[in-house]
Amino acid sequence: MHDNLSLRGVEIPDDPQIITQKVKRSILAERYEKDEVNGLPKFIDPKDRVVELGAGIGFVSSFLVTQMGVRHVMCIEANPVLCGFIGRVHEANDISGVDVLNAVARTDGQETGTARFYVREPFWSSSLDQSPDYVKEIDVPEHQLSDLLRDFDANVLIVDIEGGEAHLFDGADLANVQKVYLEVHTRKIGMRGIKKCFDDLSALGFAYDQRVSCGGSVLFRRVRGR
Repeated sequence: MHDNLSLRGVEIPDDPQIITQKVKRSILAERYEKDEVNGLPKFIDPKDRVVELGAGIGFVSSFLVTQMGVRHVMCIEANPVLCGFIGRVHEANDISGVDVLNAVARTDGQETGTARFYVREPFWSSSLDQSPDYVKEIDVPEHQLSDLLRDFDANVLIVDIEGGEAHLFDGADLANVQKVYLEVHTRKIGMRGIKKCFDDLSALGFAYDQRVSCGGSVLFRRVRGR
């Protein structure tokens, strides 16, 4: 049995197997997902249907449900250990009915099977990128992003996948999505990768929303009348 840490109204089990000292310091200092969470109240509506790629420890999904009243959330996380922990976080916050899927999302046109995923410490450094050093590698089922969005009838997509965003939107079918909230990782994808994200989303009819975006957390809205 572990005590809970509290962050912005969300209870997080203080399990050292997941919440290492570096992660714990970030939570206690309220730095963990600070920019991302600060932006959510500026564009999220309780009626939104949200798919979150890279759900981590389940903090953002728990914040959406407990603090913003969102009733429909689906969490996609590549690390199966974190998928189990997400369930514990949701339970600690009396959250039920949130789907948690152990998977990697692929854009349309890419064959799906399994993806090689590289687990690192702290958990937020894990990615599909083989370098730098990793703790272990695992195979994770792949799903078409368009299928996930369509099946859930999502209108909001939140993405924090440690560099995997670089090619995620290339020719993607974002179905009924109206808002894309994206964490860009400059150190992973560089300026060319960021340009590609912006270009691909622009080609899909989305525009950068300066009023919400802060630091690496960037909101794109679908342009009406397209």
